[in-house]
Amino acid sequence: MTEKQAYLLDTHAAIWLQVEPSRLGARASRALAGAAPHELYVSDVTLSETARLLRQGRIETTVKPVDWLARFALGFTVQPVSATIAWAAAAFEWEHRDPCDRHILASAAALSLPLITLDSRITAFASKVGVRIVW
Repeated sequence: MTEKQAYLLDTHAAIWLQVEPSRLGARASRALAGAAPHELYVSDVTLSETARLLRQGRIETTVKPVDWLARFALGFTVQPVSATIAWAAAAFEWEHRDPCDRHILASAAALSLPLITLDSRITAFASKVGVRIVW
């Protein structure tokens, strides 16, 4: 039996996968179909970004936001920052300054995983650091 491909998801893709999967691109939807949490990675910074969106009311929930966030996290393998990821994010020769985007891309590069994202700035730079984009 062939092992299924693992992916790292950008924050918007992770949220959409769980709350509005119809917003995912066709290739991303096919790639993620039937994937288990151990095959789906998010950077730890995705939890921080998602918490901010919950706090701002941009994600609606009928449960306590911290409970929603804990359940959200169970759908993924959360990749903690490492020295390698932190250094790569800081060292990219990339004009894009968003630390979260840099951290997410560095995580995909460090894990050698394709990145599920719609973000055009990340997509334009990803191949320079060996990351394949799926959308």
